[in-house]
Amino acid sequence: MLGSYFKNIGAPGVYFPSLILLVLLAVAALVPNEFYLNLFFMIFMFAGLSGAWNIIGGYAGQISLGHAAFYGVGAYTSAVLFAKLGLPPVLGIFASMGVAVVLAFIIGYPCLRLKGPFFTLATLAVAEVLQLLAVYFRGLTEGSEGLSIPYEPAWYNLIFESKNAYAVLAFGYMALVLVITLVLERSKLGYQLTALRDEDQAAESLGVNTSRAKIAAFVLSGALTALGAVIVSQYVLFLEPHSDFSVNVSVELALISMVGGLGTAVGPLIGAAILIPLGEFLRAWVGGGIQGLHYVIYGCILILVVMFMPHGIKALVENKYQALMALLPRFGAAARPQPEEEVHLHFESHEAEAAKESRPLIAAHEISKDFGGLRVLSGISFAVHPGEILGIIGPNGAGKTTLFNVLSGVYRPTKGRVEFDGQDITGIRRIHQVCHLGMGRTYQIVKPFGNMSVLDNVMVGAFCNQSGSATAREIALEVLALVGLFDKKDQEAKSLTLANMKRLEMARALATKPKLLLLDEVMAGLNPNEIDEAIKLIRDIRDYGSTVIVVEHVMRAIMSLSERIMVIAQGEKVTEGEPREVIADQRVIKAYLGDGFELA
Repeated sequence: MLGSYFKNIGAPGVYFPSLILLVLLAVAALVPNEFYLNLFFMIFMFAGLSGAWNIIGGYAGQISLGHAAFYGVGAYTSAVLFAKLGLPPVLGIFASMGVAVVLAFIIGYPCLRLKGPFFTLATLAVAEVLQLLAVYFRGLTEGSEGLSIPYEPAWYNLIFESKNAYAVLAFGYMALVLVITLVLERSKLGYQLTALRDEDQAAESLGVNTSRAKIAAFVLSGALTALGAVIVSQYVLFLEPHSDFSVNVSVELALISMVGGLGTAVGPLIGAAILIPLGEFLRAWVGGGIQGLHYVIYGCILILVVMFMPHGIKALVENKYQALMALLPRFGAAARPQPEEEVHLHFESHEAEAAKESRPLIAAHEISKDFGGLRVLSGISFAVHPGEILGIIGPNGAGKTTLFNVLSGVYRPTKGRVEFDGQDITGIRRIHQVCHLGMGRTYQIVKPFGNMSVLDNVMVGAFCNQSGSATAREIALEVLALVGLFDKKDQEAKSLTLANMKRLEMARALATKPKLLLLDEVMAGLNPNEIDEAIKLIRDIRDYGSTVIVVEHVMRAIMSLSERIMVIAQGEKVTEGEPREVIADQRVIKAYLGDGFELA
């Protein structure tokens, strides 16, 4: 990343924010006024702490109101080691971060399986329990009386006589969190977190181990929060359980990110630059008159911001900022005209090779699936060889999507087994594991990662088999060229038409390089021209090496595409064979049109 930074230093988007940060650093180092230095210290620290929270709450979309647990544990670990054992806080930082990492694993493993408000409440409960423990173990923490930290100025104690040094240290912490966040944004983990935030099941089907990604984000977030807590504790030199494990700490970290812009690197900086001074000045101007009035005003302002700027202040000023960047000059390499991006397809046809393969790529043996007392699938068996296109048809509610969910690992069959590429995958209960074996899929109801660009959507799929961003980007561009979405690569996915969203889903699945592609009603809702384009694309996908199973209601498409068709009705296999034979079968006609229908 450092090389990329210096390479693009002449671009306004690089040198302009860098200059702002340098000015802030100079102010922190030179301003003599202690009130403003204290204000700068709090802005920098809460920008960094909120940035740490933003990793799990913004990027991963897991709203934690228990981050005070990491804050309190981080502060107390270093302070106790310093006050009782004499270990310098510059070393105690590592102990604090280590304890926070262990705590994140202990909390994260069970709690991150919960969704929505249940995860939020679980983290809140953990912080409250730790607060009670801090009060109870008085011999270690001094309980409710509070723990005083010895005033021994030294750099290794993180205690300074000048507040300028504290402000510079806080700036360094904020800059560290900012750099880590920027690196995370363009890393494999960053893409995965953003994807699972929008659609966790779709992310899982692209090979993302969502549990591992969430825990990694939780651990990183907790460790950085503990680091910041050590710095604050050495500034105030006093710890008290009801303050350091308070829910107010967690709420403030969350609010700063929400007001600034969730899931963005600069959102916490913007939020802290607004909310921290606002709180301080309201307390100074209004708090002395009517007790608690400043909290009312502060709360009303927050409500208005959330109501009228749901995506944060960053989203509100984004267009104006980009307009400013367009007006600023470029220097050096950034001033040279950039060549247009070219993509060369490297796909090779595997159709002839695949035809020689005699072993089925996938085989289902007597698959049944029950939901309570309801049987949705009953004794379905079939096999698909490499290079084939199998069509699956049936009336609504026949169990077609449920069959796809069983094949791809979403559901485990009640009875029967599934073999894929010579391996029994019946016991695999995680979709990402099936994807890594070489099975991709789309969904009946499209599930784009709406807040990501088209290119970033496909890169998530490319990361299934790649770790480097550059390689994943090349694969994604190549796939977008194949499906006809290359010119839309920079658009937000949620802005696409339905036809292009379906193409995007196919592109994401193709980027995982699947041996088998499951397409669930990818032509539903398309006009005749779009259907023709989809048919050609599916044939191209097969020719480029993927075996395809298609569930579809558009009979013109399924008849022209499929080499074989399997019919399902009421969870049972009705028949299987060549398209013309199947469509003329009386059992198929009755399944679709009822017993009273007769051919003229």
